[in-house]
Amino acid sequence: MLWLLLALFVVRVLAQPLSLIIDTPLLPRFESWHSGVLPYPALVLAQLLIIAWFAHIAWRFGKGEVVPSYRRGVFFLAFGSVYFVFMLVRLLLGLTIMRDSRWFTSYLPTAFHLVLASWLLTYGHFHLRYGVRSGTALAAGGRRPAAGG
Repeated sequence: MLWLLLALFVVRVLAQPLSLIIDTPLLPRFESWHSGVLPYPALVLAQLLIIAWFAHIAWRFGKGEVVPSYRRGVFFLAFGSVYFVFMLVRLLLGLTIMRDSRWFTSYLPTAFHLVLASWLLTYGHFHLRYGVRSGTALAAGGRRPAAGG
């Protein structure tokens, strides 16, 4: 799931500059891909850092190197939930009462923020589900499940 969500985000990052080169009704205009909060060079740098971080973590999952951490799960589920709800509210307001605001009506970037939030929620869910709470003993057998194993 992490790789799928990352792939969706990579498509988004690649599609924006492609929209400058390829003129097709299937690809939204360049301006549709971001809300204008960050200058495009800063946006691309941030996106590349996110891709590198997410790919590194997904790679570690694939190799079975991720040790679940309950505290990490709590953090990423809380952060991811707030992020997801905030972007969902942004989308709903843009579709209803805030139609005059570019930030609220930037539907494509908002959709991809929901993709990023979903990645964080998926990551957090793994850690929360398989991590051990502080102060509790491991289940009989004494082993924590590693990712991919």
